[in-house]
Amino acid sequence: MRGEAWDTGARRAAGYAANVEDAVEQESGQGPSAQEVGAWYDRLGGLYSLTMGDNMHMGMWEGGRRPDPGRVLSADEAWQELTAAQDRWTDDLIAELGLAPHQRALDIGCGTGRPTVRLAAASGGHVIGITASRSQAEQATARAEREQPPGKAEFVHGDAMDLPFEDESFDALWAIESFAHFSDRPRALRQAWRVLRPGGRLVLADCLEAVPFTEQEARLFRGGFALAPLPRSLDDYPALVRGAGFAIERVLDRSADFAPTYDLIPLVYAGRREQLARRLGAEAAGQLDTAYPLILDLCRDKLGYVMVSARKTAH
Repeated sequence: MRGEAWDTGARRAAGYAANVEDAVEQESGQGPSAQEVGAWYDRLGGLYSLTMGDNMHMGMWEGGRRPDPGRVLSADEAWQELTAAQDRWTDDLIAELGLAPHQRALDIGCGTGRPTVRLAAASGGHVIGITASRSQAEQATARAEREQPPGKAEFVHGDAMDLPFEDESFDALWAIESFAHFSDRPRALRQAWRVLRPGGRLVLADCLEAVPFTEQEARLFRGGFALAPLPRSLDDYPALVRGAGFAIERVLDRSADFAPTYDLIPLVYAGRREQLARRLGAEAAGQLDTAYPLILDLCRDKLGYVMVSARKTAH
């Protein structure tokens, strides 16, 4: 029965994600292009904005324990707890990055911009976010115009594997759960190296396949989120970063800390089901009802998470 459920979920995930399954089944086997990822977010970014907190990345709880797990939460309360946990993780990464007020940073895969704006406000530095999605760049720009400090955060549409910036033009950069989308991660890291000044810091935080996916699970997961194949070891991202020429300073395993993210999302989803149907359409929402729980179970049970902090050494 489980195999049949996964088959059904994979078909429905492919249905609601339209052409994503084709994107991740390229001959190279590496995953979707930046243009395909951007198109996916343009079509389905509303799913994230309604169900996954305001940061579009993991929330973190020490030891994976929520403060009051027995309390029944409304959709709005679950959203607030999830967003607060995401903000805590963003703040940890801000401290890791160590951006100074006079410096410039790049947010690679900025989503709708909340961490970017938060970094600018906390550091006083100038932060540019880049995303493959035109709709995300527009939403992030609107966010920056609403929030303080004005002019400290800006957003562009572009490809992280071909960054539209001059050599050595940033003092720091981070990538929060964006490398999972990249079909050519070594190239993206070489681009990060190119635009970072000597001595500048890179902070990369992302998921990995801690427990091996079955073929069905990989198809469902990658189709559901427009992802390239994930690394399968905590050592893989540090090795990639080191291979691009960076000096590793710290590797942090947060695999035990993010599971409540996927306990809270179903509460938000249930409370906002009608909004999802209006935004995505009844047919896509119906497909999602089947696919989404399977994807969330897979995230909770088989994903790991690592943060890598590194510096660009002198040539």
